[in-house]
Amino acid sequence: MKVLRSLFAVLLLAGIARAGEGFGELTVAQVAARLKEKNFYVFDCNDEGTFAAGHVPGAKFCHYDQLSEKDLPADKKATLVFYCANEH
Repeated sequence: MKVLRSLFAVLLLAGIARAGEGFGELTVAQVAARLKEKNFYVFDCNDEGTFAAGHVPGAKFCHYDQLSEKDLPADKKATLVFYCANEH
């Protein structure tokens, strides 16, 4: 739980990918409450060392500059959350 809190503390932006809605933000509590939902995906965009040291349970590691459509779920209505320890 400590790792979860630490990583969520650096959660700066969470995007909701839905047609016509654009991107939005989710609070730490909202993400935590939805982690076990079907069609809710969390992506860790930190470097590999940071990911290995701890990440949100169930988060998938991704290279932010190498992410492609094949890395994403096929369901276009799924909620995708991306986070990193970066300021942007």
